[in-house]
Amino acid sequence: MAEARFHPRLRIHANADIIGTEVLLAAPVEDVSLGGCKFAGPAWEEVGAPVTMILSFPDLGEINLPLTGVIVRASERDMAVRFQGLSDEQKALLKKHVDESVEAST
Repeated sequence: MAEARFHPRLRIHANADIIGTEVLLAAPVEDVSLGGCKFAGPAWEEVGAPVTMILSFPDLGEINLPLTGVIVRASERDMAVRFQGLSDEQKALLKKHVDESVEAST
């Protein structure tokens, strides 16, 4: 049975500064949804690790959105984060910036 997605994944121009057991700056985001995001390449955190990140949207100017999440997939191919504990304001800003990034790329 295929995995059902609660939020569609979108490929937009976004980067993230990630703070977990390691700190990674300006990591390119492979895709993002209102529920989480994915990074390409070998994972640097383990499944279950909490992370704090600053998501930036270069096409929109100086937009930086602080978010928290947990690693839900970590492999040699990619690493996925599920956002957790977001306030209503963070959710609204995430949706706004993702929608604006989609528009900017068309």
